Amino acid sequence: MLRALDAMMTALAPESARAGAAIRLLYQDHLALLMLDEYSDLAGALENGGLVPLPDDPMRFNLAPRLEGAHPIGEKDLDNQHSYLAARPATIGALLDIASRVQSGPLEITSLVRHSDYQEALRTTNVNATTSVPMHAMGLAFDIALVNVPLETVYDVRDVLQRMQSDGDILFVGERQQLVFHVVPHPSRLGHYTDFYMQAMRGAPPTGRSAHVVAFTGGRDVTLRNPRATVTATVLAMFPANGSLQALWVDDAATLEVDGPASESRTEPPASREARGTSVGQRWFLLILGLAATAWRMTVRGPLVLTSLR
Repeated sequence: MLRALDAMMTALAPESARAGAAIRLLYQDHLALLMLDEYSDLAGALENGGLVPLPDDPMRFNLAPRLEGAHPIGEKDLDNQHSYLAARPATIGALLDIASRVQSGPLEITSLVRHSDYQEALRTTNVNATTSVPMHAMGLAFDIALVNVPLETVYDVRDVLQRMQSDGDILFVGERQQLVFHVVPHPSRLGHYTDFYMQAMRGAPPTGRSAHVVAFTGGRDVTLRNPRATVTATVLAMFPANGSLQALWVDDAATLEVDGPASESRTEPPASREARGTSVGQRWFLLILGLAATAWRMTVRGPLVLTSLR
């Protein structure tokens, strides 16, 4: 079994090297935005919808997260193991898609999200934790175990991953020393896999307060040889900013009317008037833009599930 796995990983080495280079190139600019530095960042992301948990009944989705034994999920922080059974919604969506295509057995998952402090502690036992773009600490990766898995299932998983990588859905690296497949959703498919997750879970992430927005590349023609892409955004939920919005009108005579009859007016200095008009104008513009995006999404992609309105 081990000889067969080693031979497979050796054969995959060139493909894995290209995929690893593509992952670093495509995601390095998003490192500062998505990095989870410590446990409090991870817990906060779980609360606000930036991270979502695995399904409560993973076996129904052909998943078997490793919760005990050798190197379980969250092994460096087992008291909080449940917090590490999570990832970005698009990451969980990609995992569910892969699992639905593997017919020979469940996928054993050994790692999902981590934070930077956890990643640092893991480096002492896992050389693959040393990387310039730590995808696990961004919530954008999961590892599929190959040890103690029937060889038929191993080859089935490999074939599925190769087809999906060829189609531009995911990027994956065969880690020879750890004997896992390290899988990342392709940035051009983050929007698709967020939708996939929400459809599979029949609704929005189970959070108390949030609006989840994902960035994704515009086209699917991004290959490993030409990994350049543009970034747009999909609005998945929207709610008002803190505080109240007031409508302001400014006439040509430099008179500012505030929430009163037309006769109740006062004159403000131009600089103050311009600052207040710009601030409110921006807030109205963002509100109108959000409503337009939401209406478009409901028209083109079906009903939009709002995670919170308050």
